[in-house]
Amino acid sequence: MGRKPIAATDGTDVTSSATTPVRRYRRRTTVDHAAQTQILMSSLMKTRGERGATQSEALAVVQWARAIHTEAAELKALATRVRLAKGENVADRQVALSVNQQLLEGVLTGALSIDVSEAGAICFIGA
Repeated sequence: MGRKPIAATDGTDVTSSATTPVRRYRRRTTVDHAAQTQILMSSLMKTRGERGATQSEALAVVQWARAIHTEAAELKALATRVRLAKGENVADRQVALSVNQQLLEGVLTGALSIDVSEAGAICFIGA
């Protein structure tokens, strides 16, 4: 019941690696929000320079980053439930998520700097 061993089909010698089972582990990715917040704040402060940043500006940047992770989790849940996904505008949400993830990755790697405009919009500057 199942596959025949390689030695039974090929007539070759079976090595010890072929007889030991291969263990596969599910890879979990968790977001280190504390480290991510620190990187975002340092990027914001570097961009702002002597002007500094208000608490609301810093909070807007952190909430933007956390909203990206929340949206990714929601879209992942919708991907398994096709009927729910049809009713919502999933294609546009996935495009927006992809753009936001790339911007966040650019800020975290240092390729982009982040700033908040006077109107409260988040701006990105090439580093």
